[in-house]
Amino acid sequence: MGREVEVKAEVEEDLTERIERAGGKRLREVFQEDIYFRHPCRDFAERDEALRLRREGENYTLTFKGRRVGAGAKMREEIEVGLEDPDGTVSLLERLGFEKAFVIKKRRREFLVEGVLVSLDDVEGLGRFVEMEVLMKGDSLEEAERLKDRLLRVSEMLGIDKDKLTTESYLEMLVSKSSSSKHRT
Repeated sequence: MGREVEVKAEVEEDLTERIERAGGKRLREVFQEDIYFRHPCRDFAERDEALRLRREGENYTLTFKGRRVGAGAKMREEIEVGLEDPDGTVSLLERLGFEKAFVIKKRRREFLVEGVLVSLDDVEGLGRFVEMEVLMKGDSLEEAERLKDRLLRVSEMLGIDKDKLTTESYLEMLVSKSSSSKHRT
């Protein structure tokens, strides 16, 4: 259990060369499928929380994301549990009243730049993004500010306009996009 501190930005070009020029080390490339759940008695959106089942190849993780705190970078509690039986987990969640709400599929390429996990994401239905994240232990506001500054420094190294950074999650973007497309029809 810890807290994640992250920012992201939509990008038009592949940033691989910039990352490598900044000394970034390539970690891995993976396809991720994220299933987000809703519950009839707990409005995750209203509470600024999320419950997600992520598949990466044969690996599955159930993640709870808590309410955001701070400004300028998204900082929130994150609890992750590895799963041996994802189908059984989904059945258990459904029996408890959870429903599958949204599915997000993305190809992710991960790099490490100055202690920051930099992910280049091609998100189905949303576009191309760069996400920068660090994990912190504890709740120190001083540490959170220091980590946020590191994220901003790395984004500047990669030539990302500070005004294009967002703390909005892919789920929020997808919900917003699906809501706006319903209003147009």
